[in-house]
Amino acid sequence: MSMPVRPRLGVIGGLGPMASADFYRKIVELTPAREDAEHLPLVLLSLPQIPDRSGAILAETDAPLPALRQAVETLDGLGVEAIAIVCNTAHHWYDELTGSARSTLLHIADCAIAELAVHRVAGPVMILATRGTLQSGFYQRKLAAAGYSVCTAFDIAAQAEVDTVIARVKAGDLVGARTVMSDVVEAAAAAGVKAGLLACTELPLAAEGLASPDMVLIDPTAELARACLRRFGIAV
Repeated sequence: MSMPVRPRLGVIGGLGPMASADFYRKIVELTPAREDAEHLPLVLLSLPQIPDRSGAILAETDAPLPALRQAVETLDGLGVEAIAIVCNTAHHWYDELTGSARSTLLHIADCAIAELAVHRVAGPVMILATRGTLQSGFYQRKLAAAGYSVCTAFDIAAQAEVDTVIARVKAGDLVGARTVMSDVVEAAAAAGVKAGLLACTELPLAAEGLASPDMVLIDPTAELARACLRRFGIAV
């Protein structure tokens, strides 16, 4: 495939589609551009048929890995310099993907955890995520290595509600998702949680407009977008 301008950033998306659109919107909105040509050239592969990531982890299989590897190979073939995967759970296979990639793969958890330091979070950090992401444990390991006290929605008996939020966003029911998300945030703040990581790319869509005076919400999708732009020297 020949392109008039070589894309510098490759994006693996479609996991789900609305979350990928949210990531691209954030890339555009965060870019201090005055005209089209000042935006970052990128290519987004929307691949919603990649097998369910959370289900695979829970079943202890690597079903999504071949398709993820193929996506990385496709983007490498287009000459991108860096790749973003717009799915937290897919980072369970980050090491396997980086091992064969020519380009640099950014890690969404690293981007999110760096933002915690900016907010000087001193109390418990709650990971709000798919069950597969939680079972994988990569967020827990990275947070512990950074010195944070970690908890999950299971600790406030709210994982079923998080599952519902994710499912409603994937089904296009943002209104219903935001109602349930508000309840989850309220319960977490009441439990003394000081920061919530919206560690599924559907969750930031459900949390738009939500705020708590006692708890900061970290949007890993936005932090991944910022890291991508900084990677190419774009100030954000």
